[in-house]
Amino acid sequence: MPNSGVQEVTRNRAVTWKRAVTRKLAVTWKSAVTWKSAVTWKSGASAPRKAFRIDAGFSPGGRTFYPRAFLFLFVTILTLALPAAAKSWRVSDFQDTITVNPDGSALVNETITLNFVGEWHGIHRTIPIEYPGPNGTNYQLFVSVTSIADENGAKLKYDSSISGASRDLKIYIPNAVNATRVVQIAYRVRNGTRFFDSKDPDRHDEFYWNVTGNDWQVPIDHVTARVHFPDSAAGSLRAQAFTGVYGSTQRDASAKVEGSTAEFETNNPLPMRGGLTIDVYIPKGILREPGRLTKLLWFVGGNPAVFLPLVTLAVMLPLWWYKGRDPDPGMSVAPMYEPPAGVSPAECGTLLDDRIHPRDITSTIVDLAVRGFIKIEETDEKGLLFHHKEYIFHLLQKRQDWHGLAPHERVMLENIFAGDATDTRLSSLRNRFYTAVPVVRADIMSALKQKGIYRLDPESANGYSAGAAFCILLPFAIFQYMRWADFFSSVPVLIVCLVISAVIWWLFAREMTAKTLKGSRIHTAVLGFQEFMNRVDAERLKVMPPNTFEKFLPYAMALGVEHHWAQAFANLIKDPPSWYAAPAGYGYGMAFNPILFSSSMHGMATDMHQVFVSSPRASSAGSGWGGSGGGFGGGGGFSGGGFGGGGGSAF
Repeated sequence: MPNSGVQEVTRNRAVTWKRAVTRKLAVTWKSAVTWKSAVTWKSGASAPRKAFRIDAGFSPGGRTFYPRAFLFLFVTILTLALPAAAKSWRVSDFQDTITVNPDGSALVNETITLNFVGEWHGIHRTIPIEYPGPNGTNYQLFVSVTSIADENGAKLKYDSSISGASRDLKIYIPNAVNATRVVQIAYRVRNGTRFFDSKDPDRHDEFYWNVTGNDWQVPIDHVTARVHFPDSAAGSLRAQAFTGVYGSTQRDASAKVEGSTAEFETNNPLPMRGGLTIDVYIPKGILREPGRLTKLLWFVGGNPAVFLPLVTLAVMLPLWWYKGRDPDPGMSVAPMYEPPAGVSPAECGTLLDDRIHPRDITSTIVDLAVRGFIKIEETDEKGLLFHHKEYIFHLLQKRQDWHGLAPHERVMLENIFAGDATDTRLSSLRNRFYTAVPVVRADIMSALKQKGIYRLDPESANGYSAGAAFCILLPFAIFQYMRWADFFSSVPVLIVCLVISAVIWWLFAREMTAKTLKGSRIHTAVLGFQEFMNRVDAERLKVMPPNTFEKFLPYAMALGVEHHWAQAFANLIKDPPSWYAAPAGYGYGMAFNPILFSSSMHGMATDMHQVFVSSPRASSAGSGWGGSGGGFGGGGGFSGGGFGGGGGSAF
């Protein structure tokens, strides 16, 4: 019969597997096959023929079917699942013996009894080492593991790593298969005691310790803890304990003090993620509080971001000393009655602080007018409601007569008077002149280099500064990526240190440009000329040439002292300059006033700056102007509070 073979296979496998499961499978399979044998198929074939095809490995639809393989696979999966469901572990006992030394450090010995059902390889024991400190800082617990052994004292293999804010001890336990094993963990804690301000009226210290931690994935049947203090603490200690999940104030544990030892014991098993936290009150004078230097080192160790400003200073100071320091010019700043020879107003302004300002560009326009290349006309344009000033530039010299121009001056004239134009309105340069500004800046800097003024020009100095910033941040990024340090443990400290480091970097970066000896002396001469223009007196001006005011006005504008320069000539100049035409007040029947004229130049420079930097919105080009409480005292305390804690898992 077709069914007899199937029943024989089932009977043979019943010897190995459990009788109840095998019997149920055999009955089910037999019923299914018998039902299939009795079905009359639409094709018209007889039932025995179809039953024969099933036994031969064919389904009624014509697909291949293997009943023996199906049965074997099903029973195998069920068998593998049964031991997996039975695999478990728990902590049957947790004993803690702690010795608190006179300096506040503690030696912790944990004896953990583990019951394993099934096959296991070891456990993870995590110990938190980072805690919130005062004022947003991070407090790091300095833990050093001394030994990990079994109940016989034999050393166990383990791996120690930092995982988040905890130290993870991966402990390998041999033969952890359906057995009870004991793991003894010994470690030293340097800063686990809390020292409160001696000015506090309560005047006490505290050992607030989370014995088991609140992150165990299994219940803990029983916990005991004994804490030994120096003999001088006898008769003065107070103790309390908290149990339950994190934040619980339950006190399902006994706490007593005998001499200088505090003892604790849970009354009932702790649930999963439940823990025991102990709190011992210690009067002042029993433990020796760490000194300020020790506390500082602890703070630095817990907040490694404080090294950022120190590293920044350590990198930038030598870089500036060897690369960005100007040589001694061998002369002091003294009033100079004229600018350095061969240096234009724009170049003097750039030398002042190694940056090209907008006033350096606009002063060039005035200088070209003073030298007779152009004439500036100010007009009063009337609008519908308001008036506004407009400036018209008149070209006085033909292009073939442009001699003695510096490269940046020629670029400016060519872009103001495009093509064959001899008159240009300032407003017409809007959204057009901005393309010339980078070229002007580059020509000014190139001229200073060619004159041998810079040993390390501003652009190269910016490159050095950017490279220094990369070198400063790279090791911190590596330490963070490799998890050798956590610079984000205290975000407020990190932000403060980043700001301080940025300031240090900026102070050195702005002084990184280095001049040659010649450049340093020219720079000193420029400062002397600026000093003269700031403090010039009328008596001195009386003996100077009549055209002194307008000749040096472009330099005064570039050096930012045009108002002081104009005030010095308030009662000395009566005639306006020929290169500037303006409405009433500057030459049309009214007396010329240098102060008002200086204000007009300042206003014109502001308008020119706005026009020169304007660009179409679709343009990606820049403007070109930029240069380079404890548990006691208030009824506080809870399970999971204090230092220590953590939890564990098995693998």
